[in-house]
Order: sequence, then C-alpha cells, then structure tokens
Amino acid sequence: MSYTVTEATVVFPDKKAASSFSSGYASKKPCAHIDCELEGGFERSIWIPVRVARLYVKNRPDLPCDWDNFREAVQLIERKCALTMVTEMLSRRDHATGEVRDKLARYGFHQPAIDFAVERATEYRFLDESRFCSYFIEERKRRGWGQRKIETELKRRHVVLDDIPGYPEDYFAVEDDLTRASALLAKRRVPETRGFEKLVRFLMGNISVLPQAPVFPIKQLLGMSQERSMSE
Repeated sequence: MSYTVTEATVVFPDKKAASSFSSGYASKKPCAHIDCELEGGFERSIWIPVRVARLYVKNRPDLPCDWDNFREAVQLIERKCALTMVTEMLSRRDHATGEVRDKLARYGFHQPAIDFAVERATEYRFLDESRFCSYFIEERKRRGWGQRKIETELKRRHVVLDDIPGYPEDYFAVEDDLTRASALLAKRRVPETRGFEKLVRFLMGNISVLPQAPVFPIKQLLGMSQERSMSE
C-alpha cells in the first residue's frame, strides 16, 4: 500500500547539542530529521545529517508526494552530500577508505549513501587505498616511526595490512630499524638505573625489530655513557 506525504517539517538538532559534538574518533554528530504527515493520519520520520537537511530545505520536493518518491528524493540529496563531504575531506589530506567510512557514519549518513560516495570517489581516483598507505608509511618512517607503531595506526584507520601491495617487505628491513634505533637512542637520556631494560622497552614501543636487534646500539650507548662517567 502506497502512502502520500502531505506535510514535511525539518527539525534541526538543538544548537547546544550540536556545539557539544567532539571531533574525537568515536564521537557521533547530532542529526536532523524530517517529520512527515501522511494521508490517513499516519506519521513517519527520516533521520539525516544536518548538511543533508540544509540542502533539502533548498530543494524540497513538491507536496503532496508519494512516500516512496519522497524518500527517494531525500536519499538522492544524501548521496550527493556524502560525495561532496568525501571530496572536501580528501582535498585537505589523503584518507584511508575505512577512515572515510567512519567519518561519514559519525555524521549520520546511511550505509547506501556511504557506499555510493566511497565507490564514486574510488572510481574517480580521489580515494586510493594503496596510494594512501604508501604515502602514510613512508611519511611516518621519515618521522622516525617504526613498523609496530605504523601498523597500530593503520589498523586504527581500518587498513587491512595484507591488502597493501608488497607489505611489509617493500617497506621495512632490519637494517632500517637498526638505523632508526640508533637515531632514537641518540636523542634519549640514559637512565641511571636499569638502563638496558628501559632502553629496550623504549625501542620496542617505537620500532619493530627482532629481539636481539636493539642490543647493539643500546650497548654502544651505554658504553659511551660509562666512558663519560669515568672521565669526569
């Protein structure tokens, strides 16, 4: 049975609720909703992101309108807004696909709109998982990050490590970690007690190396520290 929409009222979230939205990774932005009055005294509501509601206000479908056609019109606006938002995100910096999906969901976009936006952005090469991962890994390596720390951050962005072409062989080698370990230790103050243990723990939290790999630069640093103490 088909229903006819006779009235549709947009209700935006309370300004206090919207202003209290946190940009934190797991927080969700308050949504707007369209309250619809149907023939026969029925009522239905459609929950949508605020930016979708704003665009809907500027492009209201003519009423009365069949419910299915009304809902399809709102979904079309939502897909358009989702793609626009993805384009804006990627214009500021590259993103992982899972990261884009997360952000859209937090703003209240429904799964079909998210799928549409991600598929279109991937098709247009705005969104490229391999490109993002390659740049992200190399840029973090330049900052001194090690494999373990990089992998933790990639997983937080919902990147599947096995899907990265050539990973990890093309990106990491034990020799790289030894060089990075030496660079990190050069900036590290030698602890007065249990120095070896603390420095190993420090390195293993920042780089991914074989258990014996950090031994050489650590012993070298501790030896230099001891020599300085004896000469003073």
